[in-house]
Amino acid sequence: MSKASKIYSFTAYLRRYALLLLLAMCAHASSAAAPIALTGASIDLAKAGRLYADNGEPYPVTAAGLPAMLAKLTPAAKVNLLGGGYWLYAELRNDSRQQHWVIDPNDTLIDLVDIQIYNEDGSIHQMMTGYRQPHAYLLHYGKDIDLQAGQRYQVLIRFSSPYYARTPVFSVLPRTDYQQLVARENVLIIGALGALLALTVFNFFIYSITRDRSSLYYSLYVLCYAVAWGMTFHMSADLFGWHNLHWHYVPFFLLPVLSTLFYTTFLRLKETAPRLYALSRVNIVLPLATLPSCFLALSYAHTIATIVITIWMTMALTTGIIVWRSGYYPARFFVFGFVALMVPGLFILPANVGLIPALVSNAQLFTLLGGTLDGVLLAFALADQIRLLRNNLEQRVNERTAQLTEAKEHAEVVSRHRIDFLSAMSHDIRTPLAGVIGMIKFAMRDQSVRGRTEEYLRIGLQNSESLLAILNDILDFSKIDAGRLSIETVDFDLIALIDDALGILQQQADAKSLLLRSDLALDLPRYVRGDPTRLRQILLNLLGNAIKFTDRGEVRLDAAALQLADGRASICFDVSDTGPGIPPDTLPRLFQKFEQADHSTTRRYGGTGLGLAICKELVELMGGSIMAESRVGAGSTFTVTLPLALGAAPAVDATALPHKEHHAYRLRVLCAEDVRTNQIIVSTLLEGMGHDIRIVENGLQALHALSTAAYDLVLMDGRMPMMDGEQATRLIRAGGSEDYRVLDPAIPIIALTANASDHDRARYLAGGMDGFLSKPVDERLLYDQVEKVIAQHLSRGRPLRPTDATQLAADRTASLDEQFGIEHAAAAPDTVQIMPLAGLSHKHMQRITQAFLDEAPRRLETARAAVVAGNSNAAAAAIHALKGSAGYLNSTHLHSLCHEMEAAASAGDLVEVIDMLPDVEAALDKACADLRSACTSAST
Repeated sequence: MSKASKIYSFTAYLRRYALLLLLAMCAHASSAAAPIALTGASIDLAKAGRLYADNGEPYPVTAAGLPAMLAKLTPAAKVNLLGGGYWLYAELRNDSRQQHWVIDPNDTLIDLVDIQIYNEDGSIHQMMTGYRQPHAYLLHYGKDIDLQAGQRYQVLIRFSSPYYARTPVFSVLPRTDYQQLVARENVLIIGALGALLALTVFNFFIYSITRDRSSLYYSLYVLCYAVAWGMTFHMSADLFGWHNLHWHYVPFFLLPVLSTLFYTTFLRLKETAPRLYALSRVNIVLPLATLPSCFLALSYAHTIATIVITIWMTMALTTGIIVWRSGYYPARFFVFGFVALMVPGLFILPANVGLIPALVSNAQLFTLLGGTLDGVLLAFALADQIRLLRNNLEQRVNERTAQLTEAKEHAEVVSRHRIDFLSAMSHDIRTPLAGVIGMIKFAMRDQSVRGRTEEYLRIGLQNSESLLAILNDILDFSKIDAGRLSIETVDFDLIALIDDALGILQQQADAKSLLLRSDLALDLPRYVRGDPTRLRQILLNLLGNAIKFTDRGEVRLDAAALQLADGRASICFDVSDTGPGIPPDTLPRLFQKFEQADHSTTRRYGGTGLGLAICKELVELMGGSIMAESRVGAGSTFTVTLPLALGAAPAVDATALPHKEHHAYRLRVLCAEDVRTNQIIVSTLLEGMGHDIRIVENGLQALHALSTAAYDLVLMDGRMPMMDGEQATRLIRAGGSEDYRVLDPAIPIIALTANASDHDRARYLAGGMDGFLSKPVDERLLYDQVEKVIAQHLSRGRPLRPTDATQLAADRTASLDEQFGIEHAAAAPDTVQIMPLAGLSHKHMQRITQAFLDEAPRRLETARAAVVAGNSNAAAAAIHALKGSAGYLNSTHLHSLCHEMEAAASAGDLVEVIDMLPDVEAALDKACADLRSACTSAST
């Protein structure tokens, strides 16, 4: 071998040796870091491992590629709190018997954490966690890993975030320890947030009562604090799936604003320390000015918020101490609260900006607990303030209470005087008025009264009834004003109620030669649920007003169903007239009490001006509305809209059926009444019903009568001389007095009084009376009350004397014929005419005849149109109205046909109705022809 070749061989050998040495050094460098031993305690990989900057390098495919990759990475001394991406490498060796471990990134928000575990067998296990990833543990980033005992693992973690509140910690600890840690921390987190929310709700409630802005600002502050930390602990992400880092620090920027509003109001800085108040405005302006950093510079938002919060806490604590030292003692709890808030801040806020190392393992939870204690202490401060205010205002409240008590007692005295006055007025006016009305009605029954005398009596009756209506209006409005008027809900026949209202006022319309008519919509429901008494009162008032103020033309009632749904109907009633109309400037005050169109209205037409006010109150009590439209010279229209539930046909009331003039049994009746007029009226009515009656003038005489003879019924006036009705009733129920022992203490007693209010009714019934009748006595109601007494006696087995109806009627007819010389003229058996009505003149009979001729054919045409339209309900309503008109005829043929046809229409059998129409039309034509013939004969 030549010298040159030897030199070349030696050089190649050196090169190979140098290469082997370099490889050995690289291998030594890759294994120079000793593995981290897992012995059962928690280990922080961020401290034990190696940190590198993340420049976008990919993961190695196998563990063999790790040394080369790590050699290329740039080491990093620490995590930049302004955000960024990093690699963290560590080698683990499980020296314990634990196989189940957890890797937990914690102590700050981390947007994304990607963990790669390289096993000795070459397998790779990847796990993802962080803010935007699903969490295996509620409110925590921890991920479970299984590490076999004695084996080595290489861990490569890649994490990134737009900011870091603190240097991240990557803990490795046994799974059981971690589960206990999570449970403990979650209890504290949820408990603290729950306490804050409870304080929020409670102080919102306090604010709703006191309207103290301190409570409002405190509630908003505590709520904002709870929201801020709820988002920090990822409750919005874990519970609602909401991820948006830009909003995380918005509540923290708002905390100084709301807290400043609270403590400037609570500490009354504007009055006690104006300079501190002005300086505190910095805590409002600065946070609001820097808040946009959350959206424009997210990486700096955390640092800026830390600085802003530090300024706020320092200034608030200083302000509280100054105010406390000035003598405002509730400020002490405010100071204690901010001390509790600042203690965690002294350890955490400097670490947040990198001035000191982290001194607390879970800084976020530590701060939340301090803030919760702050909220509780601030609640104590508010309570202490309320206590001071209560002590300061207690004397003023007592003084005001004394004034209100005195005013209340005075109002009660005035109210009692008003009630007593109305009761006395009702009795004193109704008593003579009842006599006037009763006597006039008896006089008008006399068939010999004709011509001018009859007209005088009729005018007197109308004025008496008008006076009674005025009295009823005053009493009704008093009950409404006192809140004692109640609305009942029963099933009733709406169409029959309308016909009844029109029938009551027909005579008034006839007297003025007015056409009174109604137009009912085809879809108007027949049976509804509501208060028929009050609805009738409303319609009578509106129709009565229309007739009263209209001199010529017509008064019309239109009724229609505006909507039908869910078993309810909105019924609209329009009452229109052709009267003089109402000026526009009067309409707004038309429904006020004691108001009329002008002052001349009272002089010309009478009335109190309460009618429309009562209508408005009743309509509103029933949940409806009322309005008026009018044109001067053209007439007025009053519209009432009421919500009424659809009802069913009401059960037949036996008391509402037509009854005989006399009862089946003859009673012995004792009437205690001191007014002579009322004595005559009651005696006449009861004798006409077939009873025997004895009159006494006071309660003492009633006791004497009941102790000496047996009676079946007592009619007892309320107010009488010597002994009133209440006192006499109590004595009767007690068996009488020492001087007069009553034979039957349980005898039925019916109050007969001019006191007509519900209060009076309840008082009399509570005093032991069995019934109640108000004056003027209504003959039908009196008949019904006596009928009930008869039924009561029969149910108890008491024997009663039967009435000889034949002899009673014969005696009455013979007496009248003999007294008035009445001779009955034979009438043609097949001539149809209006039946004579007691108390009506021949002129009024002619008006009734003309009204029938105008109305009956129109009713038949309405029924025919409804049948053609296929509306059985509307047809039944029109036929029902025609049947009511036919009831005034002496012939029952038309009435019977209408009854049968109404039954068919109500059953929906329109075919049968069509078949019956010709017979009804023929009967109606004959009736109209006979009535026209009678009118013609009378005029000639």
